[in-house]
Amino acid sequence: MDFGTDSVRGILVNPYNGEILSKSVSYFKRWQRGLYCKPAEDQYRQHPLDYMESIEEIFTGLFQDIDPDLIKQVVAIGTNTTGSTPVAVDEYCRPLALLEEFKDNPNAMFILWKDHTAIQESDEINALARKWSIDYTQSSGGIYSSEWFWSKILHTNRKDPQVQRSAFTWLEQSDWIPTYLTGTDKPAAIKRNRCAAGHKAMWNADHGGLPSSEFLCSLDPSFYHLVNRFYTTTYTSNETFGTISPYFVEKYGFDSNTIITVGALDAHHGAVGSGSAPYTLVKVIGTSTCDMLVVPKTDNPPLVEGICGQVDGSIDPGMIGFEAGQSAFGDIYNWFKKMMLQPAHAILNDQLTTEQKQWLDDGFFNYITKEAAALPVTENDLVFTDYHNGRRTPDADFTKESAAYGFTLATHAGHIFKALVESTAFGSKAIIDRFKAFDVPIKAVIATGGIPNKSPYIIQVLADVLACDIQVVDSDQTCALGSAIFASLAGRIYDDIGEAKQVMAAKVVKTYSPNTANQEVYEVLYKRYNTLATL
Repeated sequence: MDFGTDSVRGILVNPYNGEILSKSVSYFKRWQRGLYCKPAEDQYRQHPLDYMESIEEIFTGLFQDIDPDLIKQVVAIGTNTTGSTPVAVDEYCRPLALLEEFKDNPNAMFILWKDHTAIQESDEINALARKWSIDYTQSSGGIYSSEWFWSKILHTNRKDPQVQRSAFTWLEQSDWIPTYLTGTDKPAAIKRNRCAAGHKAMWNADHGGLPSSEFLCSLDPSFYHLVNRFYTTTYTSNETFGTISPYFVEKYGFDSNTIITVGALDAHHGAVGSGSAPYTLVKVIGTSTCDMLVVPKTDNPPLVEGICGQVDGSIDPGMIGFEAGQSAFGDIYNWFKKMMLQPAHAILNDQLTTEQKQWLDDGFFNYITKEAAALPVTENDLVFTDYHNGRRTPDADFTKESAAYGFTLATHAGHIFKALVESTAFGSKAIIDRFKAFDVPIKAVIATGGIPNKSPYIIQVLADVLACDIQVVDSDQTCALGSAIFASLAGRIYDDIGEAKQVMAAKVVKTYSPNTANQEVYEVLYKRYNTLATL
């Protein structure tokens, strides 16, 4: 199961031949209604009931046409989630929002990855880290983000003393989902995943695990009652978290020995589901992007500044996993669509049927893509930066706002959409340039996620700007597929992740090659993008 921003995607896989037997999708009901979120304040929260209800919908959907005897043959279930998406829990591992007194309190809910309310707190963490005897940020690109674990806990502690006092500890969503699936009710029994711990909580075996109690308590006294309730040991996703809860055995007919694997972050499993290989950059492209890279430990890769971390075993066990990414990609296109269509919807509201409104929504990108694709690429083109939701990589800065240069009275919607698409490609190039600056070569690029399977235009522009082939794989569920691959390892169907990927991972079905005629012009526009990026 792949827990994304808007929904959960589930797949049932035969691990011996990679056949997907069934699929199911469940959308988060409260999230769809915009509950507990304040976009103007960068506040994005999700209620645990959304996850719990969606798990049941996934199981119901996956098994509705399946022989009940086959359900008992489910060997293992792997999961991944967004991150950093932490939540405060009580001494029984229950998110505080499940308690009556906190049921409508956003601070007691999961603080979604895209929540940027903790910018001040991340600045304080970075300032203290620079003065501390151990640089806890060195494996996190040298900059700790407002999107991540400690920033969000500190912000909540200060904003909501009731939550601060009631929290026994905090869990990442990627740790809570296996906790819930197994019915684990003791925080000490939770196997924290190395992926989220390393990339989002500064866990590193070289400095003994998490930042020290002294560091956290120097940061803020509100950590005093929490520091002894975290963890020192982490686990990779090929390991067993536990077995499925009796609740799900009774309701759906699972075997009581069905394994639940250790969790991880969605994009990291997406890289595995896409067939990750050394020095191949896997771009998981959706509302935002995560760019994943694995490098053999024996190559002794350098510390790369300004990325989202490099962690032993966070993607492929036994390799160093690198994470970078853009905080907005598809979100930028959806922002533009809403901005363009909202006046028409408002003016014609009573005259438009539901079907007509949907027709406008569905047809917008087809129309605007044709307009943009028909335009030539010239040195005088409009240029945007891709910082509509701040900058994640390189050099995280969520105070950054998007800028543009080149508007004239001749600029129309097609020009703007073209420039927005190019901005997301320029952001991708900035990430690759950062790896190359630290002598980490990128030998191939794979694109996966919703956009690569829906928009040939966007991926062609990406290939043109990056000046390299972009390989697109044959699955839009590579994150869920990666979780299934790890489930096959935990279930001892495969002993080697390479063997499992050979059978189960998605295959390349299309390669976009760069248009060499545009490359010189894009170099000029990219320089202009970098100038705007410094504003």
